[in-house]
Amino acid sequence: MRIPRAACWAVVSLLALAPLAHPQDSHYWTNQYGTRATLLGGAVIGSVLDLSGTYYNPGGLSLLEKPATLMAAQVFQYPRLSLAGNDHRAVPQNSTNLGPAPSLLAGTIRVRCLDKHWFGYSFLLRHSVKLGVSVSSVGIRDVLPERPGAEDYVTQFKLDEKIAESWFGLTWSYKIGRRTGVGLTQYVAARSHRASVQELVEALDESGRAALALGSRQYRYNHVRVLWKLGLACDYDDITLGLTLTTPSVALAGTGSSGANSTVAGLDMDGDGIPDDYLAANYQDHKRTTYKTPFSLAAGLTVKIDKVRVYGSAEWFARVPAYAVVDTMPFAAQSDGEILSTDVTQELSPVLNAGLGLEWFYSSRFKGYASYTTDFSARRPDTATNISLTDWDIHHLVTGAEFFIKRTALTIGLGYSLGRREIGNRPDVLERGGLGEVWDPFDHLKFRFANYKLIVGIAI
Repeated sequence: MRIPRAACWAVVSLLALAPLAHPQDSHYWTNQYGTRATLLGGAVIGSVLDLSGTYYNPGGLSLLEKPATLMAAQVFQYPRLSLAGNDHRAVPQNSTNLGPAPSLLAGTIRVRCLDKHWFGYSFLLRHSVKLGVSVSSVGIRDVLPERPGAEDYVTQFKLDEKIAESWFGLTWSYKIGRRTGVGLTQYVAARSHRASVQELVEALDESGRAALALGSRQYRYNHVRVLWKLGLACDYDDITLGLTLTTPSVALAGTGSSGANSTVAGLDMDGDGIPDDYLAANYQDHKRTTYKTPFSLAAGLTVKIDKVRVYGSAEWFARVPAYAVVDTMPFAAQSDGEILSTDVTQELSPVLNAGLGLEWFYSSRFKGYASYTTDFSARRPDTATNISLTDWDIHHLVTGAEFFIKRTALTIGLGYSLGRREIGNRPDVLERGGLGEVWDPFDHLKFRFANYKLIVGIAI
């Protein structure tokens, strides 16, 4: 269908512009689980350490002598998303959210007479996002080309978002040989996502006439799906290997809503001296919803050299073709009757992440950790879909140490993650034809992401 030329500044793109998501909407390696796995950056696909293997590699759990041992740990994080405009007088309201990081709860299910089989359960918070950022500014400049002189202006960009996604898993692992195990974890994933974004521009000319452009976009959806992770693990004493395969999701149920409002008043776009007021707004509820995740293939290797262990892992995620997350009905714009859509859409490119971790033993009572992992965005730079803008790449650095006091192990670590992006071109679904000479106050918004972690663990 054809999308009309709406008479407003950058607001015209908002009918399909979804909010900036926290770096989890198009990233796969943001969160790690278990104390040692977190210190090693999650690069443990080739070496199952504890019950976090239900997530990293279920095949290795049958090779552990005491798979029920999982260190009681708490990871505190301080994610910070900052937003800066291209006006040095802009006033930002940044988002910070001090609190616990997503965690894992796992345990063993004992079954008699099945010595080579291992059964377990796990519950993990895969995604947890709460953010709200905005940037506002006031000033004087020639905002309205068709009116003489400079105008007083007010601008505001604002977004809010919340994501919660939980996975419940049942794991089976089987020891097919002295050094080899296979396993499978089936997950049921429940996802809740709501978001809203708003762009506002107001101007007042020398004669006291005002012009206003408003664009807002909001959606929410709930979705339940299932997926499976198959793992193979081999332990050759000084070298351990791992291979995992994660299936695409299979939808079970979902519902959602979506809406948008694009309004302009008092702005002459065609130069005839008459304001071209415009209104296109629609909100729909109880719409069909789906959420897709990609096929992925991962491999890991651990090498033991004297008092040092080197961990390496990589995971490739396949492409997810464009699809509608919230599928809405087309609607007619109130101003001119043209047919528009408020579909919430998604498309993801293939991506490869890799990580390297080190564990070294200073003595029998003290050992250290360090790791570096990549977390590349899967969002296509040229996509017209609109559920995510997070196309920055994130880099994770973690270091820590483990102390042994009699039979108690204490662990402490620090982590830092960073990423940044300048939004020079936002997704245009409402055409911006004829707006080349109109000032866009949101043309160079800069988003910067940082996350600080404190890892504390104890095992008795």
